[in-house]
Amino acid sequence: MRPDLAEFADKVALHAMNRRIPASLESSYQTALSFEAVLAGTEVNRVKTAVTQLAAPGVHPIWLNTPSGEMECRVKVHLAADPEAPLLIYHHGLGEYPYDSSWRRLSGLRHTPPLPMHRVLIQAPYHANWRDPLDKGFQSLQSIYQMFAGSLRMMELVQEFFTGQGAAYTVVAGVSWGGITSLLYEGIFQRSRAVIPMLSSPNVGQAIWDIAGLVARPLTISYDELLAHLDFTAYYHRIEQADVFPLLGTQDLFFRQEHHAPLFEARPLRLIPGSHISNLWQIKPLRQHLLETLAHLG
Repeated sequence: MRPDLAEFADKVALHAMNRRIPASLESSYQTALSFEAVLAGTEVNRVKTAVTQLAAPGVHPIWLNTPSGEMECRVKVHLAADPEAPLLIYHHGLGEYPYDSSWRRLSGLRHTPPLPMHRVLIQAPYHANWRDPLDKGFQSLQSIYQMFAGSLRMMELVQEFFTGQGAAYTVVAGVSWGGITSLLYEGIFQRSRAVIPMLSSPNVGQAIWDIAGLVARPLTISYDELLAHLDFTAYYHRIEQADVFPLLGTQDLFFRQEHHAPLFEARPLRLIPGSHISNLWQIKPLRQHLLETLAHLG
């Protein structure tokens, strides 16, 4: 796709998203629990969740107890023939509905495993329909934290289960919001063989600041305050740099190369032409990056 059309696709998507972000977000920064408090207060409800269901392929409900109330999320399990095969935990992007749509395009195959790995797809909180990711997920800073925290607890559950069943190692990967979540997961738990963040970075605050400028959205918070709440780079720095395999688009207006590529300077960064939206449409370079990285690890 021509660079000007690729950037236009990002601009259209960002303006549409901006119109749907609740005004309540701007008044919530000072009253929200910290991310750490939201994560600490989020746990899998093991009474309502049948953990052993993860041993079977298919879609399974995961119930969470959270500071925002009880939540039902889902995971989708694809099993390898070998119980000791590695585990790939994949996380979707923000607002992706259904939550496995980017995975189906990334794998290129709906039913046949692209590699001999167990694959578990995570459905983040507020992603049971196309409206809630922005209407509820961006209602407040705390709800943003809750989306991350819910996914992290499900990823933790999945890894613990498959490791207990003999999985050789774990890789976490994701696009956009899922890439951020993957970096957060490894930064906090440090249990994975590798992290593959695509079209994303740990500095969510910088992305929100850049997007607000692009769409002329007034912010009631300073740049430094925004980063204090939504820059997760400190967690990223806990990860062994040799275990991170990032990818960014050169025309990406969600995660601008000039602001996010330097965060990965300690690790070879794959840069591909195209914007955020164009690379999710024309997904072959992302698929190639994912499969090459998995082959390298194997």
